[in-house]
Amino acid sequence: MKVLLKKDPRYHLDLRWVRREVERLLAELGVREGEVSLIFVGRRKAKALNQQYRQMDYIPLVLSFPQGGEYRAGRRVWGDVMICWPEVREQAIRENAPLEEILSRLLKHGLTNLVKDLLK
Repeated sequence: MKVLLKKDPRYHLDLRWVRREVERLLAELGVREGEVSLIFVGRRKAKALNQQYRQMDYIPLVLSFPQGGEYRAGRRVWGDVMICWPEVREQAIRENAPLEEILSRLLKHGLTNLVKDLLK
């Protein structure tokens, strides 16, 4: 499984943990091969993407952009998951929960949306 990660240098998170968690969650979903991209963005970018692709005017915690599991260059590409890192931190504070718990829940939601139609 190839997990591509992109984040703003201002966002402090353990990318090794994120990669392992994505691989674990995909294995739970029955996905053992392919490629997924995970992008951590700020509030403005998250809101702009939500407006552009969903015509919704709010800051989402997570957005998924499925690629259909098509094969490209010999690899099955599942798609992209966008997570608004500042909102994740605020959600953790609101729920008085560890960041990893909130992030894991959002990753699961986003990854499920990438592969759900192909795993029925």
